[in-house]
Amino acid sequence: MEQKSNIILVSDFGRSGQGWLSYMLCYILNAQFVEPYNFLNGKKYSASKEVISLTSGNLPGREKTKYNLVVKTHNYPSVEFNLTDKVIFLIRDPRDVAVSMHNLHLIQEKSVNWNHPRAKLILLFNKYFKIFDYLQTISGWSRHYVFWHKIPSFLVRYEDLLKNPKKELEGIMIYLGVLAEEKTIIEAIDNFSFEKITGRKPGQEDKNNPEFRKGISGDHKNKFSKFELWLINKKYKNLIKKTGYEVNG
Repeated sequence: MEQKSNIILVSDFGRSGQGWLSYMLCYILNAQFVEPYNFLNGKKYSASKEVISLTSGNLPGREKTKYNLVVKTHNYPSVEFNLTDKVIFLIRDPRDVAVSMHNLHLIQEKSVNWNHPRAKLILLFNKYFKIFDYLQTISGWSRHYVFWHKIPSFLVRYEDLLKNPKKELEGIMIYLGVLAEEKTIIEAIDNFSFEKITGRKPGQEDKNNPEFRKGISGDHKNKFSKFELWLINKKYKNLIKKTGYEVNG
């Protein structure tokens, strides 16, 4: 049990601010960030030396907490899931996730060439038939939610984290049983703010940035056509309401 308590797992479907939340937690807890798929293929999870330094678990002048690692995942939990008893389940409005995922697919389409014909064709289909891309993403989001909702966890909504990061982080610290100084929490929020990391204000879009595109909530209202909004709200009305989001349009 002691070994399990050293790890914090942050789960989300993707495109939900998982890196942002994980980085802040690493700073507050002086823990190391681990992105398994990058760890295995030898890639770094950030191009920023400052981000890596602040999430390495070796902050100068800071004491260690009982948590050594903050690990992210997009995978489904196994039936025998027992990696840790501290799970933070991060969700975001699935309609905004669909918009962000579509933007990622547009970026990938530019980088994938015809040496990978199947991948290229799928990405081209997603590019020109957005509604199917949106629906596929929301369907996947739904399955991910159903699986992880069964695992005991602390639920965080991306929208709440955007609105009041201090309050959400304080709630997480209570869940983790950590007495974090207010000063440290405020420093974490400042160090990993959208403006500081990207040099842009929230809402200023970088369509070529796969990780920090816009930094806002509710963007699906700007991106969906009236038909797309109607169809998605109709098809996923119960899911949207169940997860605390408004069915608009």
